[in-house]
Amino acid sequence: MRANTQIIMAESNEAASIQTVTGWVSSDGKFWGKDERLARYAGSTHHKCDKNPEHQPIANGNYCRECRKECLEQRWQDMPKEAYTPEALPLHLYDTDRYFFDAEDLIDWLEENQIKPEDVRLTKCRPSYPEEIEPNEHFCDILPEDGEVPEDVREAFEKLNEVLKKSEPFSWFPDDTQGVTLPADFLESDDATQAAQGGE
Repeated sequence: MRANTQIIMAESNEAASIQTVTGWVSSDGKFWGKDERLARYAGSTHHKCDKNPEHQPIANGNYCRECRKECLEQRWQDMPKEAYTPEALPLHLYDTDRYFFDAEDLIDWLEENQIKPEDVRLTKCRPSYPEEIEPNEHFCDILPEDGEVPEDVREAFEKLNEVLKKSEPFSWFPDDTQGVTLPADFLESDDATQAAQGGE
């Protein structure tokens, strides 16, 4: 019971009364009060693109695919380009998960998909090297407070780290800051000839 107030019984007229309430109700029957925006969103399946209402309707919870396509196209146009050389490999096919690790693979893909070399969009790749491992950090969850790994374990990690320093890349990632263009006669180039001869 509230302090310093009169007693109000649940059955009394003072406890509650019928009121007429006006507000927005979405198509699924939920009441949203004065929030028209949320009511319309909850009661709809699609909405217009905020950036360009002329684009196709967008399913709620999704992004505008036309805006994404335009953004990727603009990014490609603005990206600095360099001419292809064999040293540029591996290469990444822009906005896909396709990589080319040698000229033969790239040539085969162009021919299979009947794509002109000058039309393909390629970017350089960034190597991902293994990081050196600090044993005390690696085992921090099982070491005592301010504790350190035994000397033989530290020595083993030092040997491992020497190997990691000299390691080849573990993987490659797209470098979407640098495009690579192929010459129109790429399929008649020395790379293509060597690929056709099996890399001789």
